[in-house]
Amino acid sequence: MPRNTRTSSAAAAVSPDDPQPSTSAGPLSFYDDSSDDESGERFVPRGRVLIEDSSDSDLGSDSGDDSDLDYVSHDTSLDEDEPLSAYARRLRERNSPGQPGFRWRKKENVPTRYGFRAQPGVNTPGVDSDSSPLELFSLFFTEELMDMIVRETNRYHRQKPGPSSHMKDWVDTSVSELGVFIGLRMAMGINQKPEQRSYWSTDLFYHSPLFPVTMTRDRFDQLSRYLHVVDNEGSHPPDDRLWKLRPAIEILQRQFSSVFTPPRRITVDESLWKFRGRFVAVTYNPSKRSRFGVKVYKLAASEGPSNGYICAFEIYTGRDRSDIPASQRAVIHLMGAAGLFDKGYDLYTDNWYTSPTLFHYLQSRRTNAIGTVRTNRKFMPTDLQVKARGQVDSRSTPTGMLCLQWRDRRVVTLLSTVHKSEMVATRSRSGFERIKPKVVVDYNCGMKGVDNSDQLACPSEDPHPLQGGRYHDHVCAFSDKNVTYAPRSSRHMHPTML
Repeated sequence: MPRNTRTSSAAAAVSPDDPQPSTSAGPLSFYDDSSDDESGERFVPRGRVLIEDSSDSDLGSDSGDDSDLDYVSHDTSLDEDEPLSAYARRLRERNSPGQPGFRWRKKENVPTRYGFRAQPGVNTPGVDSDSSPLELFSLFFTEELMDMIVRETNRYHRQKPGPSSHMKDWVDTSVSELGVFIGLRMAMGINQKPEQRSYWSTDLFYHSPLFPVTMTRDRFDQLSRYLHVVDNEGSHPPDDRLWKLRPAIEILQRQFSSVFTPPRRITVDESLWKFRGRFVAVTYNPSKRSRFGVKVYKLAASEGPSNGYICAFEIYTGRDRSDIPASQRAVIHLMGAAGLFDKGYDLYTDNWYTSPTLFHYLQSRRTNAIGTVRTNRKFMPTDLQVKARGQVDSRSTPTGMLCLQWRDRRVVTLLSTVHKSEMVATRSRSGFERIKPKVVVDYNCGMKGVDNSDQLACPSEDPHPLQGGRYHDHVCAFSDKNVTYAPRSSRHMHPTML
């Protein structure tokens, strides 16, 4: 049958007044923008009908030339029985970094902002403005953790009795005594002195009656020497460098994530816990004020009264031979440990973590992402140009990821899955109005969480950096930091707790 006859019969069979089935899936449509972005041509979503044989097709073309038809491979078509979620997943994978469908375009970004599904607030009944500091402390340093430390501390003395006389004169400790010991450790951070023995000094200049009245110096030294959280003679994973601390870390991690659900804005960053001794996790950073310490990745709330609350943390234990970069692995681990995936959170990261690969993965886990990025990251656009101050250049992907570069006093490059390249007016501290990209303004507001958590910890930081290689030094260092973050951050959990 001639082609124009088939066309006429097809046109007669379908009335113009009849409702036509849509082949568009809204924002999931794949756009054919393989032509030059500067051409100004209108980009039309490809159809989802697979044309296998033009000779038997009921669809025709008045031009008589099949070259104008837009053919789509079976991998990008929506099967009749295929769920829309499965199709969206296939389309997202096809457009992921490193795949043929991934590309940067000179077009305005069309972001997809996932709705927020969590319920922020305190998850523990009975916690309100009348709760005492001890009750708040017990939410994190639980009875289970205290019992474990008491049990293993007493066990360790039986396994390794000390050689000195005052170490041999040991009496098993208890939960109440351990609480006093931890309280004195926290008081040392608030009332700082040149050295530890000064707290028990009779000199009027150093005298602090709280310490000698509460616990003798020898007993404090005993507990510091034997403090333990695990049985050294038990079986332990050979590849876990933190096995001596793992039970305490797991309990604290569980409590941080379960006691409180953070608001929508959260941020990931790292801190350096001041430490100098024999420990596999000690790092050296000459650019920091405290050059030696333990690097800790933290996921923190970044808005409202809970700003600075630590939702999850991870201790860096050295380079790991893995296919996933350490920066991406840290973000994925923290989000998973806190249970915040697939809930529509807004995650803010700095340029050490941000990459197109990570942000594409966060999109697949229904997480919005904003962050500064290094221009030499893999799969970044290479043709961004901003020469004059205030100039902006941007690119976007079909999946809704924006890459924006803006020149202020220096060049700033950001990635976002929820922004367009729009500009907004802001006022500086001196009162002058300035025009900035909205993604820059939102990023500056969203990165306050980790900095605030560090400020909360500073007043009670241990003034005597640990320098020994003994195990109790490491236990004390980690317990000091976690005890500090828990109760101080809990003051910001809810307005009724202020």
